[in-house]
This record gives sequence, C-alpha cells and structure tokens, in this order.
Amino acid sequence: MDKTVDKIDYGSGEKKRANVFARIILERKLPVPLQAALFYVCLCFGNWYGTRGALAQIATSMSMRTGLMNFLCNDVTAFVTAGIFPLLIYFLATRLTFRIMNAPYTPSVRDQGYALRSFYGLGYLVYGAFSMIYFAAPYISLYGETIFCFLIMAAAVAGYILFECYYRLRKFDRFRAVYAYGSVFGLIFMFYYLVKLIALIGGWA
Repeated sequence: MDKTVDKIDYGSGEKKRANVFARIILERKLPVPLQAALFYVCLCFGNWYGTRGALAQIATSMSMRTGLMNFLCNDVTAFVTAGIFPLLIYFLATRLTFRIMNAPYTPSVRDQGYALRSFYGLGYLVYGAFSMIYFAAPYISLYGETIFCFLIMAAAVAGYILFECYYRLRKFDRFRAVYAYGSVFGLIFMFYYLVKLIALIGGWA
C-alpha cells in the first residue's frame, strides 16, 4: 500500500500528511465569518475575568449613576467587551507580520490570517478555561493574568509558526516566519503584559 497517497504538498515543496485539526485550517473547512465569530468569542472568554475586575474598578472609583454602574459591572458587558484589547493586539501585530511575510512562495495573507486566528483564538480559549480557577483562588490571578497568560499566548503563536514551517513554508522562508511572528508578537506581548502587571499591582485593573 502506498503511504504517500494521502499526503499533499500544501506549499512547502514536500508532501505532508495532515491531521484533522491541520486539515480544517489548511482547507479552511469553517466559513470565514463563522471562524471570525468564534475567534472573537474565544478572545472574550480568555480576557473575561480581567475585564470584570477592570470594569468594577472603574465603576467604584468614579462617581456614576446607578444605571451606568450596573451596566459596567454586568458580566455580559464584561464578556462582550473583553475581546477588544486582544483583538487590537492581533490587528496591530498582523499589520506588521503580514507585510514582512508578503513574499513569493509564502501563504497568502488570507491563508495566514485564517491559520493565525485558529491558533491565537485557541490560546485564549485555553487561558479562559484556566482562568476559571481564579474564582476559587483569586490570589493567583496576579500571576495568571500576566505570566501564565503570556506563556500560553506565546505557546499559541509558537504553535502557529511551527504549523506554517511544517506545512506551507519552504526552507528558505522559515527563518522569515520565526523573525516576523516571533519578534513582533514577542515585543507586543511583553509590553502589553508589563503594562497589565503594573496596572494590577497598582489596583487599576
């Protein structure tokens, strides 16, 4: 039996066998609008706990009407708005990385975006599940909202880089991917989580 029958060249110049998760991404099994919606829900879930605290801090530190205070302290409001900052980070980072990765033989911006959203959203989904621990043990949220979240999201981006290097990038483009995504997301993540740590220590979030 020929074991290469189910192997496909997705752009790397080598035929590779893709698992179910990889095929969903490579063949874009989910419609883009549905994937984008799920992506934002994952961002909201991952940043929900921190946003609840931030909105409550804002509501209690400012003189607000009862109706506005109730609106800000509502869990639904916190969930819906929780994805805004992670989405801004994603947008800022991808404006730079997609420009660096715009070269012959590299995946299209559309394909890169689809794959990156899958890993980036999965990272926030994993962290969101982990953050439920904070309701039982709030004293570890300071470390979780900064160190743990940073590590999980760094692992998500690293997973995306490995995915592209294995399936779709040729050998001479792999360093470009490590440089583009690793350096850009690394610097933005470090700045964001440092500011977040200072805010948490100062009682602003």
